[in-house]
Amino acid sequence: MKPGIARRLTVEAAAILVAAGALGLAFNALSPRGIAITRPLTLRELDERYLTAEETRARFDAGQTIFLDVRRAKLFGGGHIAGALNLPAEEFTKRFAEFAPMLPRETEIVIYCDSRRCELSRQVADLLTQLGYRSLKIFYHGWDEWSQHGWPTEK
Repeated sequence: MKPGIARRLTVEAAAILVAAGALGLAFNALSPRGIAITRPLTLRELDERYLTAEETRARFDAGQTIFLDVRRAKLFGGGHIAGALNLPAEEFTKRFAEFAPMLPRETEIVIYCDSRRCELSRQVADLLTQLGYRSLKIFYHGWDEWSQHGWPTEK
């Protein structure tokens, strides 16, 4: 390829990329569902299933929600949200059938694990979604934050 043609193609490709970027930014700025560029994303923007500690506590107080702890049984035995069920994430496929009768599809289920660093609650929520559950929430900060607040727990 001749040097002049390669340079022209490079300039044209760069121009197309700049124009596409400008159009994307303009569309994003005008769209009501645009992605936040100048501020950090909120939990809800990352995943609409995420709950804050206060939202989780309100659901606990209302008494209409099932809490599902997906940590290992040993951690659950050391303390958990009062009334929570324990279905460890690594045992989900083996043990779901025994828990299914305790998890009605029409009841909201809040799933939690240790903390925001723990992805197990999201993984179990995804598995339950595949099984047809629709009313699922994830307590993002999990057991660590719940216990730090001194809210109702059991051992």
